Order: sequence, then C-alpha cells, then structure tokens
Amino acid sequence: MKHSAYFARFGQPAPLALVLIGVAAAISAYLQALNFPFLSDDSFYITSNARLAGLHLSEIWRLLIEPYNPYEFLPLRDFSYWLDITIFGLTPAAFRIHNMLLYFVACIGVYGATISIWRYFCPDRHADAPWVAATVTALFALHPAHVEAVVWASGRKDVLSGMFAMLAIWLAANTKQGQVFSPRFAVASVLVLLAALFSKATTLAVAPVIALLWLVMWREIPAFGRRPVTLLWPLGVMLMAAFLAPVFTANSTVKLLPYWGIEAVTRALAVLGWMVRLAITPASHHYAYPVFEDAWLPAMVATGVAVLLAGVAGVVILLRKRSLEGFALAAFTLLCLPYTQFAPYITHSLVTDRFLFLAIWPFLLLIVALAWRLSRIPRLMLLIVIALPWSAQTIERPGDWRSHETLMEKDLQAYPGYFFPVFQNIERQLSTGQYQVARETAEGITDKEVRNIAVKLVEGAYAVAVDAVQTGDPRNALARLQELGGLLKQPLLQSQWNTPLFSFWLSNRNLLSLEWETLARNFPNDVSVRQGLKVRQEAGF
Repeated sequence: MKHSAYFARFGQPAPLALVLIGVAAAISAYLQALNFPFLSDDSFYITSNARLAGLHLSEIWRLLIEPYNPYEFLPLRDFSYWLDITIFGLTPAAFRIHNMLLYFVACIGVYGATISIWRYFCPDRHADAPWVAATVTALFALHPAHVEAVVWASGRKDVLSGMFAMLAIWLAANTKQGQVFSPRFAVASVLVLLAALFSKATTLAVAPVIALLWLVMWREIPAFGRRPVTLLWPLGVMLMAAFLAPVFTANSTVKLLPYWGIEAVTRALAVLGWMVRLAITPASHHYAYPVFEDAWLPAMVATGVAVLLAGVAGVVILLRKRSLEGFALAAFTLLCLPYTQFAPYITHSLVTDRFLFLAIWPFLLLIVALAWRLSRIPRLMLLIVIALPWSAQTIERPGDWRSHETLMEKDLQAYPGYFFPVFQNIERQLSTGQYQVARETAEGITDKEVRNIAVKLVEGAYAVAVDAVQTGDPRNALARLQELGGLLKQPLLQSQWNTPLFSFWLSNRNLLSLEWETLARNFPNDVSVRQGLKVRQEAGF
C-alpha cells in the first residue's frame, strides 16, 4: 500500500485536527502541574528507590528477573523510571513530561484502534470512521479520570501500559486481512500486549478482549476458508496471560488472603458500579472514594449487576452476530474486572481514577456509537454537553496535585468524615506536633470503631512525645501504647472485605511501632519500657 493511500485510510485532515485539538487541550491543562513535587508512592518508586537509581546499564537485564521496587514486578515501568533518573535526575517535571508524551501516543493508539474497530463492525458506515474515531479520541483525551495517571509520577504504569494496550488492540483489529488472518499483525499484537503486561499486570484483561475480537473475526470467515489452526491465536494470547498471571501475583507484596463472604461479592459489584459512575458523572474527581461508606452503596451494587449482565449480553451478541455495541459492552466489563478485588490487595481506595485508563475507551466507544444514530445537530449538542463538564474538570483537577495536603483537603470537602483523608491529616499533624488539632481531627471520623483507634493513636503520641518527656515518667505513655496495641492486635472485622480499612489498620500498627521505638530511645534504662518493647516485638508489631 502506498503511503498516500495509507494516510487516506487512516483519516482525513479535519478529523485528525479534532484529535490534535483534544489532546493538546488536555496536555495544556496538565502543564500547570509540571513543577509540582513528587507525592505519596513516588517516594517508594522513585525518590527513595536507591536500588533502581544504582542500577548500571550493563545490569538492565536484571529488571526482567526481579522487582526493582517494593511492591510489584513491572520491568518496563521501572525501566522508564530508570531512564528518567539516569538522564534527568530527580526532576519532577521530567517525569511528568515523559507521562504526557506517553499519553499523546496512547491517544494516537485510541484513534487507530477506534477507526479499525468501527470499520470492521460497521462496514456499511465506513466513511464515518475517521469522525467517530476523532470524537472518541478527543473525549478520551479530555476525560478527567486520566488526570491522576498523567500528572502523578506513580501513574506511569497506567499511561505506559495503556499506550501499549491500545496499540495492541489496534494491531489486533487489523489482523483480519480480507478473508485470512495476518500472522504479522497477530504476532505484533501479542508482543505489544506483552510490553503492556510488563508495564502493569492488570493489563491481563486486554488478552480476553483481543481473543474475543479474533474469535468473532474467525467466525466471520466463510466456512470453506475457515482454518481451525487460526484459533491458536486467541488461545495463545489467553495462555500467555494465564502463564504470566501467577508470575505477577508471586512478586506482589500488596496481595491479601481472599475473603469469600457475601461482602466480597458486594465489593466487586460496587466497584463496577463506581467505574460507571466515574466514567460518566459530571461530579468532581478525587484521590480516594468511600465505596462501602458511601450512602449510594446499594445503587452502586445494582449498577454493578447491570454492568455484569451487559457484559455477558455483549459476549452473547458477539457470538451471534457482528456488533459494535456488543463488543463495547463486553470490552468495558472485561477491562473493569481486574479491579473488582476478587484477588484482594492493599489499597488506599477500592476505586481510583487510574483504574479507568483503559476501560474508558470502550465506554466512550459505546456512547459515540449510540450518538451516531442521531442526526447531526442533536448528536453534536449531546456530545458537547458531555464534553464540557469533563473538560472543565480536566482544567481544574491538576491543581489538586500541588501537594498531598491539597489532595486531602479536596477529598475531605467531598467526603467529610471519611477515614482515609482524615487519617492522612492526622499523620501530618502528629509529625508537626499539633496534638490538640490532631485529636479534634480524629473525632471527626464518622465510623465509631475507626474513630476510637485514631483518637487512641493521638493520645499515645502525645503521651510519648510530651507527657513522658515533661514528667520524666513513662508509665502513662506505656499504658496508652498498650491500650492501642490491644485495639490493633487483630485487624478490624470489616477490613476482611474493606481493604482500605486494612490499610488503615496496617498504618496504625506501623505508627504504634514508631511510638514504641521513640519511647525506648527516651527511656533506655526503664525496665517497664524494655519489657513492653519486647512484648510488642514478640507479638509481631
């Protein structure tokens, strides 16, 4: 195919201009965060990761055989960090510019995948493909759920894996050439998907999306030309995902024991409901969301049930006939499933914006496909009504990342009394000696059991740092720490299914350990303190 013919097939100048305008507008909004400091997990992955920073070029291959961060085995993501550290040092702007460049390429992948998927599923509307793809891509670029992934350096794994995943889907959508499968495109799709998996493990969900697409394509081939050996491609991509899944699991330090109570089902369905809520709602986006603590929990569970049913319906429709809507429903459900916590992991929030990085694409594909059934003016008005609040949030949201305090302040305004942002403030206040303020903050937590632990932590910290030092008597501090230790001896009952609550319990145990160590340093010769420290260590915290 000549280059001019290829570009004509890829898209005309006007739709491509819409893509560039949407992507440029989003990246322009992200630029306001260019010089904001590193935040939160950035310290584990980047600023305090001496092991990665000390890796020599001749040892780069080691990234493929062992983790170079405290939490997970992601060799390509860590390699991208190593490049930034090696070339630019610990300069936040360099990491964010890198994220933005990856986001730009991811958006090009969205355009290419959309135009190819539309042309396959809607051959009778072939001419609409460039404008449909441009609309989906512009909405994708402007969606506020992507702010967290692009602006936060620790969101690199979502942007990098998302870029590779969209390119893999694009290649997969072009695998059927006429009435035959192209091994060249199939191999390229699998290799690019492998790169996505080495950037973020949850990209495993892309494997069944590609396998389903290839299965539909295989069924479309006339019986006389349909070769059973072609089924090895969808089978192979699923086997690759199945083989790598235990590799990623074995190298994860944030996994938890599974819990099979009814709450685990509620959790999974609520997460699916929240994914839809965050995808379409005009409400402001945040850093953490109170899934179990939310008053809308029953509605989110019901929405999750609807998502599952829609996903199953999409698969059934696809196996019966070629359907863009069926593909979008199935793909959205599949891309959301890794975040439902059926394999539970420690996290600060059951749902975060970054989880939508890939799933938002089939969601937007469905919205635009339905909008395209309208005449031009109503369609345009509908899409503008959808795009404007998203664009406003994308312009506003990067400013929240100027500091951890700003993030927490925004979350507190949205969810007063939710333990996560409240406890983050308590930690900061304790580190600066604001004990009375920390006590008042702790008393603002809505959950009674969590509030009691937070208050006891503040009292213990005050007794160690102030009371024991001023009086020279550690007995009150000992009593406070032992009381808190009793509360933290076992995880809270709800933390079996509410993993952010488990994270809260774990953080409190770590802080209790620090208080014990401080007390032991201040009273090294006190027998009671030494005995209390010994008991704590024997108890495992």
